[in-house]
Amino acid sequence: MGDKPRERWSRGVRMPTWGARDHRLVPARESSLSVLPVAARRSGASLTLLALLGATVLTALAPGGPVVQAVVAYDGVAVHVPGVSVVAELSAIREAVVRGTTSALAKLAAAPGVLGVFPDDRVLLSGKAGGTGDGVPATEGLGGSAGKKGAGRGVTVAVVDTGVSDTQALSRGSGRLVDGVDTSPVSHGGAAVTAGEFADMHGHGTFMASLVAGGPVDGSGNAAVGVAPAATVVVVKVADAAGDTSLSAVVAGLDWVAQHAATIDVANVSFSHSRPGDGYGGDPLNAAVERVADAGVVPVVSAGNTAGEVGDPGFDPRALTVGAADLKVNKPEVASFSGSAVVAGVQKPDLVANGVSVLGVVPADSAVARENPQAHAVGALWRGTGTSQATAIVSGAAALFLQAHRDATPAQVKASLRTAARDLPGSRDGQGLLDPTDKLVSGPDGSGLHGGGDLTGEGSFDASSWSASSWSASSWSASSWSASSWSASSWSAAGWPAS
Repeated sequence: MGDKPRERWSRGVRMPTWGARDHRLVPARESSLSVLPVAARRSGASLTLLALLGATVLTALAPGGPVVQAVVAYDGVAVHVPGVSVVAELSAIREAVVRGTTSALAKLAAAPGVLGVFPDDRVLLSGKAGGTGDGVPATEGLGGSAGKKGAGRGVTVAVVDTGVSDTQALSRGSGRLVDGVDTSPVSHGGAAVTAGEFADMHGHGTFMASLVAGGPVDGSGNAAVGVAPAATVVVVKVADAAGDTSLSAVVAGLDWVAQHAATIDVANVSFSHSRPGDGYGGDPLNAAVERVADAGVVPVVSAGNTAGEVGDPGFDPRALTVGAADLKVNKPEVASFSGSAVVAGVQKPDLVANGVSVLGVVPADSAVARENPQAHAVGALWRGTGTSQATAIVSGAAALFLQAHRDATPAQVKASLRTAARDLPGSRDGQGLLDPTDKLVSGPDGSGLHGGGDLTGEGSFDASSWSASSWSASSWSASSWSASSWSASSWSAAGWPAS
């Protein structure tokens, strides 16, 4: 896993990264799908992921013994387990961050109303920097309003990442960069921070924000860096300056997004984790993505950078999962590292986008800039490669679509972008290469406008195979707390090398 490629920025420098492995998991669907419009959201939603998640965990701390941190999902009645304390209640996604001894957590996992307890090991973000030549603009080949003045106005994208710093491309002074929350303290048992400026000393989050909504910078020839340069970015910081984070911090960030769904349209999730365990099924990360979609926010998630696999939460069927395309060749093709697979009957990714040598902006004092000087292109622009970059570009395209259709549901956004995609050779591109559109093709649940067909790709989901490998109390044991599950090594990468 540490030797697998991830989001890259430069050759041979080992750094925290956000991309990851690629797997295909899809949660069970009920007959009634959530059809909340993005512009009119509420917290109530369909219980798509194994009827996740519905009670309150009420616990008391038992004295003595080693204490570890975990994430629990619940459904049913309140649960009281001696020896376990609540660190953070994540009511919007119906999960909680808890602490207790492994024996107490095992009892919690087996308690009625608890769907699962999962270890909260520290993790590292994954990113690649670099690429070759002059680099490729995020708007390359997109046409339409992409990159033009006013594109994305009125649409808000939450960038769930390492924070965002002010740059030429996007700054707080413009009114289009707004601080939301910093959940990185949750990794250490602390509380999320909701006031202050959540700057980015790592660099990954700023780069993603620039691809979504960055304006012109030195070296861009007066062209916007981002796909939707009039959109607003909300900072959801889940990692520290070293790019270090945890499962608890990430799901806490997604919980904040779901809580504030009335003012957020798209969630950009440019990271991916290797498959938890040996099977595919519901787990806390894709459960959180499900809740974000239920709240009416479009979750745009990277497929990961391991060919033949799709990472978590990109394997979730409700996510709009994005792979990387290489536009630097004679004819566009899927990048060699881009994740793809069929999980529980569903083909992922949903589509691919520009993901090789993409031009974006990082803070000059960030870890990425300091440790990867060869990734610098020209002026304020740097090169980045990976499914993280492709994901941010699709988030920008989702903003363009929502500018034209303010009441569109996540399923409609997903169906419309999938339908507009241009087919590439082979089967690793999902529905094809991103081609932004403002054409609405589906009803609120993603079926065709005239009621026929499933345009979201979720209709082929095999609920039985998903349930057979789901995250549940029966699969939890003390052995789960090992490097084979949510360890730092399973998030880290070979660095930010050029692809």
